[in-house]
Amino acid sequence: MKERFTLSDFIKVSLNKWKWYATSVVTFLLLAIVYLVVTPPKYTRSAQILVRDEGGMSGIMGQLGGLAELGGIIGFGSSNVYNELYAMQSPWLLLNVVNQLHLDMTYTIKGIRNKDLYAEQLPIIITFKQLTDEDDVSLKMDLNKSGDFKIYKIKKNDDKYNDELNGHVGNTVKSCIGDIEVKATPNLSRMTDEEITITVKRTEPMAVVTRLKKKAITMAVSSRDASIIDIKCKDVSKQRAADIINTIIAEYRKEANDDKEAQSAASERYIVERLASLENELRTLDNRVADYKSKTMMPDLEVMAKVYAEGAKDISTAHLALSNQLYVTQAIRDYLRDESKKDELLPALLITDNKGLADQVGEYNKLQLQRNKIIASSSQNSPLVKDIDQQLSAMHHAVLSSAENAIKQLQLQIKSVSAKESEGKQMLASAPKKAIGGLSDERDWRVMNEVYVFLLQKREEAQMAKALKSDIRVLTPPLGVKKQTSPVKASVLFGALLFGLFVPACVILVRERKKR
Repeated sequence: MKERFTLSDFIKVSLNKWKWYATSVVTFLLLAIVYLVVTPPKYTRSAQILVRDEGGMSGIMGQLGGLAELGGIIGFGSSNVYNELYAMQSPWLLLNVVNQLHLDMTYTIKGIRNKDLYAEQLPIIITFKQLTDEDDVSLKMDLNKSGDFKIYKIKKNDDKYNDELNGHVGNTVKSCIGDIEVKATPNLSRMTDEEITITVKRTEPMAVVTRLKKKAITMAVSSRDASIIDIKCKDVSKQRAADIINTIIAEYRKEANDDKEAQSAASERYIVERLASLENELRTLDNRVADYKSKTMMPDLEVMAKVYAEGAKDISTAHLALSNQLYVTQAIRDYLRDESKKDELLPALLITDNKGLADQVGEYNKLQLQRNKIIASSSQNSPLVKDIDQQLSAMHHAVLSSAENAIKQLQLQIKSVSAKESEGKQMLASAPKKAIGGLSDERDWRVMNEVYVFLLQKREEAQMAKALKSDIRVLTPPLGVKKQTSPVKASVLFGALLFGLFVPACVILVRERKKR
């Protein structure tokens, strides 16, 4: 019968094998020390930003001009902080950060602990003239304090080259991968060594974006009760971590304001065109109404008919509101049919009563802005642009269909209201027939006048929107302690100690169980 291996037996055997434990602990501690020596320390910089609540901006607008519901009209309503968080994490924004800071280029001095050169530590800047965005390049450079350099071990993607290039900073050398420009920085003269060897790597920008999102940058909403976003960046360079955060904030600001300015400009341009057209129509109606009233003495007859028309007040108000909506919707439809405005943003500011149509126009403008940005960085022949053009064509047709359907519905509603209104007109049979003769022109005049005032208000709001841009407030700029955040020395050493005790314990446990 096999004997059971108890805890007391395990302790006795472990005491006899104390040398195993000592050797294992020392070995793992040495490995941990080597890891700490070899691994470059990383530092964390953190910032907090407040996404401004546009409700406060609406209050300012109210004081300035008393314009109602400005936020809902021109896009300054209560912001969703989570939408802004996703906007800050977008690959397009991070790609702009990579390009501005040249994060696709790394300069490293190899050693027991590799040292990344950045900002004040960087003596030279290298530019590859004939590379595409998808190319990866690496090379070594021996750099003298005097400015002389030697480039060798060149690699582009999977191809290696045996070129050895000599030159002086400030010049461009020709190589098998294209022209290489080497510029000196003010830090070259401050080099402590007479000669250093720098490993230069150029990485595909989108790969750098992916690495930043996965390993370097974290963003999160700090609280559900506040529109505050925490941004953290971990890097071997304290300065680079701070620069990344600052550039993200600056790019977000620029993108947000550019989008709003583009939509405001499109709407303002359309409003100005419609105002000019309405002014001519109103002049004609003004003259016709004035002439009719002067001939028929309408002011006196209106007083007489007012008693009978009181019951039709609600119907008349509904008819006016529906006519206003129909006029605006027809104007939007005509704008959609205009082929000369095919690639322009749709005037979204006017659509306030039809949420479905407003949402469709908003999605169309969003996709149109995305297309314009891609064309700015590539060309109209890009496959991505062509794909977006197909989507825009389908969305344009859908928006036009929605506008047509909305017009039909409004016409049916107006027809129904007009039927009720005609019933109310019978109550005015006692009034002279000439009083009714001018109602059509007067109603048209009121509708036109309401639309004209409506457009004037929108023009003022669009102009104010340019002055009062949506913005974010930096509550805490990129800050952090001077100590490294990873690797954590205490944690690494403690983990090594635990492994040093765990491994021999496992070996002893397995051996003793086999014996029994």
